[in-house]
Amino acid sequence: MDGEKNIGIASHQAEEWYPLFGSLLARSQGNWELWTAFTGEDPENTPPMARWMTLVEAGAGHDIEVNASPILAADMLRRTLWNVAYGVLVTSATLTALNRFDRFRMRSGIPRDAVTTVVPSPFHHADAGVLRVPDLRADPRNASEHTAAIVRELPKLVEGSRGSLVLFSSRKQMQDVFDGLDREFRRQVFIQGNLSKQETLNKHKARVDGGESSVLFGLASFAEGVDLPGAYCEHVVIAKIPFAVPDDPVEAALAEWIEARGGNPFMEIAVPDASLRLIQACGRLLRTEQDRGTITLLDRRVVTQRYGKAILAALPPFRQEIG
Repeated sequence: MDGEKNIGIASHQAEEWYPLFGSLLARSQGNWELWTAFTGEDPENTPPMARWMTLVEAGAGHDIEVNASPILAADMLRRTLWNVAYGVLVTSATLTALNRFDRFRMRSGIPRDAVTTVVPSPFHHADAGVLRVPDLRADPRNASEHTAAIVRELPKLVEGSRGSLVLFSSRKQMQDVFDGLDREFRRQVFIQGNLSKQETLNKHKARVDGGESSVLFGLASFAEGVDLPGAYCEHVVIAKIPFAVPDDPVEAALAEWIEARGGNPFMEIAVPDASLRLIQACGRLLRTEQDRGTITLLDRRVVTQRYGKAILAALPPFRQEIG
């Protein structure tokens, strides 16, 4: 292609083969990096790689998918961002967990002398909303008991709200609650998964605009990045403290590493992560300074468990009504 005469390939052939060889080169480099990471030894006193294999369906048979991933982005960010940039400003509504930057520091690897600060919210939470924790007399760790209690109480909880958002930690519980509700009440419910996310939100807004009550059932993707101002969301109901399902290999490897160093993975990973997700879920309520509404958390572990009190204290300062 560059006019070389001694390679034995005509220019038009080189042009035809160039995309193919480019693709093969990229795949070869990817394989080299994968197997180097998968078979290499981890340096001492540094976070290890997570390595795992997954059995996947491939046509009529099965194949094995091989994976290797760093358990933290900290080292990569130090090399490519923190140590080479003149200055960096990181801002988000959810950089803290349990009112501290410890989680962000561990996962991002920001320099020790980095300045962190919490800027007050423009929202007057105590005036704009109330956080309720009713007593369902059901342990959220008992799935069937907790689901039955939600089915029993939910219609009364959202009564009077034009738009409501009900957030679940598991698809099974979301579907079980929907199936257990009275048929008449189900007519005002839009459940995630039947339509695309945007179509679901549009239908919910259209129903509220038409003067009818509408209830959204959603999972984690509805707990962040969803903007439902005003009447579209006057009540956020959260079924459980959103602890992560312990089936992610990267998080499992991180937990093993923390435990091997004498730490407590539940308090250092699970609780801060759940706190952050809960704050994100609560953030669906107030989207403008004129919004008003209610958050109802159907999980009394925030008042009965020691870690729960730390999670409760980290939530936005709504007025609290504990049942």
